[in-house]
Amino acid sequence: MQTYSPEEIIKFQNIANIYDVYFIDLWGVIHNGVKLFGNAIEVLNNLKVKNKKVILISNAPRTNKSVKKFLMKLNFDLRLIDFLVTSGDVTKKYIQDNQNKKFFHLGPPKDNDLFDGVKNLVDQSKHTDEIVCTGLIDEIGQNISDYQRLFENWIDKKKVFVCANPDEVVSRGDKIEFCAGALAKYYKKLGGEVKYFGKPHDAIYDFAYNQIQDQFDRVIDKNRILAVGDNLKTDICGAQNFGIHSILILNGIYKDFFRDNNLNFDKLLISNEVESLKIGKFQKELKW
Repeated sequence: MQTYSPEEIIKFQNIANIYDVYFIDLWGVIHNGVKLFGNAIEVLNNLKVKNKKVILISNAPRTNKSVKKFLMKLNFDLRLIDFLVTSGDVTKKYIQDNQNKKFFHLGPPKDNDLFDGVKNLVDQSKHTDEIVCTGLIDEIGQNISDYQRLFENWIDKKKVFVCANPDEVVSRGDKIEFCAGALAKYYKKLGGEVKYFGKPHDAIYDFAYNQIQDQFDRVIDKNRILAVGDNLKTDICGAQNFGIHSILILNGIYKDFFRDNNLNFDKLLISNEVESLKIGKFQKELKW
């Protein structure tokens, strides 16, 4: 169990010069699915002025092109960032690199753009080798247990479950919704094999790291990279696995956990089953 208190960062500007590159989460840090966070946008503006490199890293199970369109609907200025990398990008690369396999999509229609140009997608799961999950669908239900019978059938047939969004939950406005990561966790619990693409797994960080190094045309010291996120299991764990510093933002999926300014990080770690994780820094919201 954690026996220390993470360092609270009151003003992001106090640490801005320590790092050259920022890997910043989107949902829960920059927006809540409905609107942008004004203070977070101010941080991006100031990092731009300081000529820092900003890479948005999202577990959205869609391509960066699709996520950019969504951000523009929220009036986000894409000039504030250098790159946007999604778990959908990494998942699509995996699918395209495995033309000998057949894939079936489990997820809502809004994620269909992930499969644009994909030739090895089938429309019936009985013909597939692997199931690519981008989220829950209304036809089955919005409760994880609704998927038990279907999952047991797939597991009996040795279908591999590909999770295109390791997030288990997301905050949309004032509501918490299940994501593909929750289905993947359930599939694994029932005895199925799961492959993950996105945070906290290395592939998405390697993808972003290589892009920024290509732009710099030099090796980037990982000590000069800071990950910013609101999810212990994905953002903070992923940063720790990749060997970079991180800061936990509290007004995302944990905003209801810290009621009345009760900052009990031991309970937070236990509730997320990540007692060995180290939280180095935190901020109540991303604020300059």
